Amino acid sequence: MARCAGLIRSPDASELFGELLKRQPNASEALAYVGKVHPADGYHDVVSLATARRLAQSLDYRGAVDELSRLARRHPGSAPVRAYQATCRYMMNDVSAALALYERARTLDPGLMDQMGTYATLLASSTGDAHAVYRLGNELLKVDQGRAEGWVAMAQYFLLSGETQEALAIAWRAQTLSPSYACAYYTEGVIQLASGSVDDALDVFTKAHQLERNALTFRAVIESLVQCGRYKEAFVYAREMAELLPQHAGALAMVGMVLSHSPESSDKARRLLEAALDVDKRCSEAVGALASLHVADGRVEDAIRVVEKYLPNMQTDDMYTRYADVLTLANELPKAAVNYTAALTINPINERARAGMDRVDKLMHPTAAADLDDEEEEPVDDAAANEEGEGSGAVRYVDNPDDGPASSPAMLEYDELGADRGAGSSGGLFY
Repeated sequence: MARCAGLIRSPDASELFGELLKRQPNASEALAYVGKVHPADGYHDVVSLATARRLAQSLDYRGAVDELSRLARRHPGSAPVRAYQATCRYMMNDVSAALALYERARTLDPGLMDQMGTYATLLASSTGDAHAVYRLGNELLKVDQGRAEGWVAMAQYFLLSGETQEALAIAWRAQTLSPSYACAYYTEGVIQLASGSVDDALDVFTKAHQLERNALTFRAVIESLVQCGRYKEAFVYAREMAELLPQHAGALAMVGMVLSHSPESSDKARRLLEAALDVDKRCSEAVGALASLHVADGRVEDAIRVVEKYLPNMQTDDMYTRYADVLTLANELPKAAVNYTAALTINPINERARAGMDRVDKLMHPTAAADLDDEEEEPVDDAAANEEGEGSGAVRYVDNPDDGPASSPAMLEYDELGADRGAGSSGGLFY
């Protein structure tokens, strides 16, 4: 189609050849056409952009960033180059640099659409700022409602607002508009995961990974497999990710996280997670998995120290929730409540933080919780109750007599928090 458009000198030829370059960075005919039609850009600039795309597709994000930096020095006003730099930085977990580059790209060209779906994903996950995500989506839809990027941003907005069904419907619309757009499927996976539909999330994350293999889709597939208890498959993906991304903190963390679910591999998992944090102190996956490993081994104080050490680098709702979780296990309930509150201040729809806050409140005020439970109990007819057990005029709730003593009220909640690795918990304390 691109060749035909070029032969008849259609104005659509440049766009078609440009799209071909995205899919096949080494397409010689496309490189030649773009270099001929846009001599001001220069043939070497086109080759440089194609090289950066090829490096990014092979997950060599550092090489892609270096190539794009050279290109940006020659064309400092190029919004697409800045946006692509931002995406590569995001894949390298350099969140602050990625956000700055995306904003720079939008300043240079408010109508830019390329990479904006990924920007919406980053904006939603890193800041939790629903208003900022809505504003981005609204501006993108004003530019072109026929593109998927604006709908992806709006799906992220509705997810942040707690309206998951609306978010799903909008994500499906993005997929309909662009069936090969990986970000639309990734967004649906995030929504399905937030809704508790792990199997559905795994299906769409796998679809996104098939369309565009990158650091985000690798992590999403691995974590979903772990939550489904499919550790062998998760390890295969994690090992592949580590081979493609050597010295990438997130890749090391994924291998360590999967291995942490095997008791005989716990020492190796710990070394890998610590290595990941040596590479990048902002690797939240490594912090969570390492803390979970300490908790599973009964070292709650070590888990607290790990989260406290890295919390200043990652003051997100997720990290505050992780911190509150381990504080709850240590029976430091007032401090846990403060951190759950901090998490909910950042992200009011953080369900794990909300559940944790309710748990802490019941532990801190057991009498009030018991009174509330009594008020909510249904009245039971004595005659009917006597049929179930002679002499019992009311329903009684008895703790399991086989349960051993706990060191603190909070430790009674240990299994509920999912900390028992041997119980087949899909993600340990934090997953």
